[in-house]
Amino acid sequence: MESDKATKYSQIVQEAKKIFDEVYPISNWNYESNKDGVDVYTRTDAATGLKMARGEGLVLKPTSAVEDAIRNPVNALKWEDVLHLNETVEECGEYTVTKSLDKKKMLITQRETLLLSTTIKGEDGSLLFIGKSLDHPSFPESKDYVRAHIYLWAWHLIPDKEDPNKTKLIYIMFLDPKGKIPTTIYNGFVKEQSLNVWKVKKFVEKS
Repeated sequence: MESDKATKYSQIVQEAKKIFDEVYPISNWNYESNKDGVDVYTRTDAATGLKMARGEGLVLKPTSAVEDAIRNPVNALKWEDVLHLNETVEECGEYTVTKSLDKKKMLITQRETLLLSTTIKGEDGSLLFIGKSLDHPSFPESKDYVRAHIYLWAWHLIPDKEDPNKTKLIYIMFLDPKGKIPTTIYNGFVKEQSLNVWKVKKFVEKS
C-alpha cells in the first residue's frame, strides 16, 4: 500500500514539476514592482485566465536557514501572517502532506488547502520545494471552508557561489481560489502572494 501511495504521490508531484519547468524562465513573466529588494512578477495562465505570482530576492542567510523558515510549519506561521493553521498531516517517504487554513476575512469564506510536496536537490546545492493540491480520503473538504486548488507551489533556494551566507530565493504560486471570488478580483491581489519572499527574507535576516 505504501508503495502504491508513493507512486501516486510521485505522479502528482511530476505534474507540478511539468508546470514549473514550463513557467520558470523569467522571460515568461511580467515585472510588477520591487519591495525592499524583492522583485514581484505575474503571468496569466491562458487556459484558466488566472494570474500566477512570482517573487525573487536575495536573502542574506545560508540556504539551511531559509529552508527551516519555509519547511518548518511552526516557523512558517511566524512569517506567513495570512494563515490561521499550517500543519503537517501526513508523511510518506520523501513526500509531505500539509493542511493550511487562512485567517478569517470579512465577507470572504475562509480558504483551506491540502498540499502534497517534496524536495528536489540540485547538484549545485540548490533546493526546490515543489508541490500541488491532492485529494485525500482522510482529509475530506469541510462544509465550513472553501478548498482552494493549488496547481503549483514552488520555492527555489539557490546558494550564492561566492558567499555561502547568501541565498537567492524564488517563489511561484499558481492557485485557483475556488468559491465565488470573480477571477478579475482575485487577479487584482495575486501580486501580494509574491511578497512571501519579502516576508521570508525579513523573518530569516532578523533571526
